[in-house]
Amino acid sequence: MTVETGVPENFSAGPQRPGMARRDFLKALGLGWAGLALPGRAEARAGQFGPELATVLDLSKCVGCGACVEACRESNAFKFPEPKRPFPEMYPSRVKVEDFSGRRDVDDRLTPYNWLYIQTATVEHRGRSMEINIPRRCMHCQNPPCANLCPWGAAGREGNGVVRINPDICLGGAKCKMVCPWLIPQRQTGVGIYLDILPKFAGNGVMFKCDRCYQLLAQGRDPACIEACPFGVQTIGPRPEMLALAQDLARGMDGFIYGQTENGGTNTLYVSPAPFELLDRAVESGPGRPHLAAVPDMMADETNLALAVVIAPLAGFAAGLLKAGSGPARRRSGRVVDAAAGEGRGMTDPRPAGFAPALYKALVLVLAVTGLAQMPIFKRYYLADLPGLSWLADFYLTHKLHYAAAAVLLGLAAYLAVRWLRDWRRDYALSAWGLARCLILAGVVVSGAFRVYKNLPGASLSPLAALVVDWLHLGLAALLGLAALAALILGRSAFLRPRPGQQPPAGRVQCWNSPSL
Repeated sequence: MTVETGVPENFSAGPQRPGMARRDFLKALGLGWAGLALPGRAEARAGQFGPELATVLDLSKCVGCGACVEACRESNAFKFPEPKRPFPEMYPSRVKVEDFSGRRDVDDRLTPYNWLYIQTATVEHRGRSMEINIPRRCMHCQNPPCANLCPWGAAGREGNGVVRINPDICLGGAKCKMVCPWLIPQRQTGVGIYLDILPKFAGNGVMFKCDRCYQLLAQGRDPACIEACPFGVQTIGPRPEMLALAQDLARGMDGFIYGQTENGGTNTLYVSPAPFELLDRAVESGPGRPHLAAVPDMMADETNLALAVVIAPLAGFAAGLLKAGSGPARRRSGRVVDAAAGEGRGMTDPRPAGFAPALYKALVLVLAVTGLAQMPIFKRYYLADLPGLSWLADFYLTHKLHYAAAAVLLGLAAYLAVRWLRDWRRDYALSAWGLARCLILAGVVVSGAFRVYKNLPGASLSPLAALVVDWLHLGLAALLGLAALAALILGRSAFLRPRPGQQPPAGRVQCWNSPSL
């Protein structure tokens, strides 16, 4: 069988190169600004913006002929990896090579060279034996953990519902596989940008999975597996229509649907005459062989977490307004005076906010640890193996802790901003280092807001926009840490300084002018 690849002119094959050149990566990063500014237009040009598409698979029609498997291989062969040998010696030794390049003909499981395979289950249901064939590939979740939790911007969900991995950006850390409820993405060592960065110490190749032949969708065609099927097993279209079709098929055969609610809803919908609990017990599952068990919504808390991030600064703002100007005590020449009694105006004392430095440092520490823990580095370098630190390897837990710490930090920032504007601005100004860190922190907050938006159900950014947001957030967070360290070393860690002509209160130096901050 010969299947047209439908490769657009000037289409980048990506992983056919041993590793992406640095200039290509920087070019992609630069283009991302345009995608961030105009995501709708960028997606429209690439054929990625439009109705969310879903695929219905009527398993009662599938005979397991394998035409879809062969068509998938032929259509996507130009995307398959060509690893560079010898492979870098990985450090530490626990990092193992994953090489399928010598087993490209394997078709009974998912591999970097086989993105679709047929599972077969023989079950007894309603007094008769049934043999059910199930084409397995990526489920293309509506709110995919692989795309939401990728810290590198390599995985993304597009407006048409396609979830795909950018091979030119992926480091092969396999976080997408670890957070996928079905463990679908597969890794190939010896390809990708990690070869140009830290080949021994970071990354381990590129992750691969079904991308629903996005190059064909961009031309208005169906994916190769659908075009090649001689029995009309699959139907693709807008998700509401496909969900209605799946429900009609299920009613007609008194059958069952898989993918309607699994992981909050997927864009791969299976309809079977036998219950999926029976199929799950009958199919072989394991590495490269996804299960068919029920799956809870792994990203169910995203809306509540986003709401907390929005409410926190509003609460801090309100607390600041209630507290602002409520204290009558001022200091002048080290002596407390009563401003209301008219004894003259001394400098305001910001020590009522004395809790802030300790809380700020604690929050920054939590954000730094949970942010780094969002990368597989903690597991790779045994940090998550230390007693009491196993939670660092739980990406869902560290993700939620990161949100929680960010919400508290936003509330604290709003509170202090109001207090400074209402009570301290006349006597204190932001120091140069304080202003620089505040500006960097603002950038971290804005880029983080885009990440929060990206994780909401139904939300999507263009691939380049997602890349820019992820890298900007990561880069600014690192820059904030470096700026704080530099300020501490230079003795310039104060956020506030007295305005010219003002004498600080006697006694302990005010909290936001402490060299220890």
